[in-house]
Amino acid sequence: MARIDAKSESFFQSHSWKVLLIISITLGLFGIGDIIQGMSADPAIANSITGVPWEELQRSSPKMANLIDLQVRSAGAQLLTLSILSIIICLTGYRRGEQWAWYAFWAYPLFMVLVFITFLTADRQADFPPPPPLLSAPVFFVICVLVLLLSYRKFFPLTSKED
Repeated sequence: MARIDAKSESFFQSHSWKVLLIISITLGLFGIGDIIQGMSADPAIANSITGVPWEELQRSSPKMANLIDLQVRSAGAQLLTLSILSIIICLTGYRRGEQWAWYAFWAYPLFMVLVFITFLTADRQADFPPPPPLLSAPVFFVICVLVLLLSYRKFFPLTSKED
């Protein structure tokens, strides 16, 4: 378990876990919103994919709208679960500088890439703005990668020849 003393850590190395904690909490709040509100939490996604406003889709095809709403709520539960696990990792292994936690957090950039690709390859309607995940996923991706790269020395310190 390679770790440098807290005294010799840079400001960023000793506080990078807080950035990942904020991202984890934010994603958890998105998940809670999706669980509680379903598709109504972000109707721009349905509008962008179907080309029909969410309210109109609910009126014209209530069974299809119910299925979409269920999928959104289920995805919200998955996002909340990911968030809870990430919060636990942040507050334990990552904060202590354990290498396994640094590796585990590479799941976040992977998740962001997969979300982005999923929405990018969806058959979207040109008359509607892009769904919000097409904008938020790259932002979260960049932040997560920067945090992980800038905190690298906390988890993999340079060792002296005396060791």
